[in-house]
Amino acid sequence: MAVEPRTRRVSMSLTEAEHRAWTEAAGGQRVSVWARERVQEQLEASTPGAGEVQELARIRADLARVGSNLNQLMRAVNQGQVVPTPQLHEAVEALARELGALRRALP
Repeated sequence: MAVEPRTRRVSMSLTEAEHRAWTEAAGGQRVSVWARERVQEQLEASTPGAGEVQELARIRADLARVGSNLNQLMRAVNQGQVVPTPQLHEAVEALARELGALRRALP
């Protein structure tokens, strides 16, 4: 696999303290190579994969469905209708499960 040549330059200025810290962190590697690798790692780490995007879309849809059910139940209660306790309990439990899944899925 051929490596694409690097032809674009980026320039930045550092304080003496920053330069010392970067040089030390690079551990003998050229500071420019070390910095490029750290930036690339951050870019790759912050880009969600297709699987993560699909999972978050699924969780969002599930939350919307549960929230809609809960809103319907609360509207009925506010209009004076009797809402069966098991139905309300089930909606609250479903919402709690989805919120728990969402918390676990997010960093």
